[in-house]
Parts: sequence; structure tokens; C-alpha cells
Amino acid sequence: MHYRIIDMASDPRNGQFAYFRGMTFPFAGLTVEMDITDMMAARGSRPFFLSLLYAVVRAANAVPQLRRRLLPDGRVAEYDWCAPSYTVMKPDGTGVYVYCLLEDDLSSYEKFVAEGKRRQRETLERGTLTEDGDVLSHFFVSCVPWLYYTQIKEPAGGADDSNPRFAWGKYREENGRTMLPMSLFINHALCDGWHVAQFYQNLERELAKLSKYLKAQNEQQEILQ
Repeated sequence: MHYRIIDMASDPRNGQFAYFRGMTFPFAGLTVEMDITDMMAARGSRPFFLSLLYAVVRAANAVPQLRRRLLPDGRVAEYDWCAPSYTVMKPDGTGVYVYCLLEDDLSSYEKFVAEGKRRQRETLERGTLTEDGDVLSHFFVSCVPWLYYTQIKEPAGGADDSNPRFAWGKYREENGRTMLPMSLFINHALCDGWHVAQFYQNLERELAKLSKYLKAQNEQQEILQ
């Protein structure tokens, strides 16, 4: 993955950066209910997790501050693009990491899903909890499909841990709509609430675009049949 170094001394957030860098716990998190009704209606038999992940990764990459990372030497790098790293469950209930390098395929939902399935199969066969690639470039993603939650607390490796964490739980029906808790956990030295809000706004748009695309694909298949 390619990145550029950000001169935080001249960055508009230089004051916030210095302030939160001095904290032992410089993290913040937010959980928002997302309406996924239209996506669920258009999804059909397509994989739920990878469909949602596609929208999440696109929405997150559109916010430059979510692509910023603290390097070991204290400098700040802004990656051109960040790939998702998430866990899949083995038959014995333990999780293993899946890393999907899908930069070239992000514009194609079908390629994204196909590559995600392939990497999941490979990872389950390997069966080890190891991380591939440039770990700093990852978006860490997790899912708790057994529970509908209103708050989640993420682990961090230390005050300089700067990989954003995305998580979601079980969806549920509410007043005729399908709602899903979506969480984002960030290092506050690198981004603020405005950037978190941008992610959720982007995600709403990505879900709407994906729903429209899948609906069109379904209609095309019906015509061909």
C-alpha cells in the first residue's frame, strides 16, 4: 500500500493532534443504527456480511482521516487506500483473520464478493490467527451477529494504535424497517466527530447505491429468465 507523510505541524488539526496524543486513552467510539431495509430486500441470496462490508469499505475510504495512521517513528501517514481485515469462525468456534486486498476490485461488487469468498476459504484452510500485508493499512472489521447491541468497546494495542475499528451486530425489525447497529472506533488524535459523521453519511449513500444496483441486477435476471 502507498502512503504520503502528513506534516501535522501545518495540518489544520495540529492542535487536536497534539492534545489527544498526550492522553493514555486517546480513543473515541460511536454506535449508530443503520437502516438496511432496502439492501436486505435487494440482496436475495447474496452473502450478507460481504455485501455490507463492500459498502462499509467504500464509505470509510472516502474519508481521508480514516486512512491516516501513526507510524512507529511518530510521523503520520495517509494511505491511498485501506483494505479490510476481519475474522471468520472455524468449526471449533475460534476466529482467524481474513485480509482482503481488493483495491482494484472495489468498483465491482461481484469481484469484491468473489474475492472475499476466496480469501475466506484460504484463511479457514490455513487456520491460524495471523495478519497479512501492511497491518497499518488495514481497517479492522468485526461482527457480532448473535446480538443486537447499543454499545461496544474495542481493544487497542496502546495509545498509538491508529487502525479504525468497524463493527456491527445482529439486525432486527423495527416499525417495518430492518435496523443494524454499526460502530466505529477511532484514535481521536487523527480524526474527530465530524469525520465519524462523514463515514456514516457516506455509508447511507453507499447502501442506497448498492440497493439500487442489486435491484437492477435482479430485474435483469428476471428478464433473462
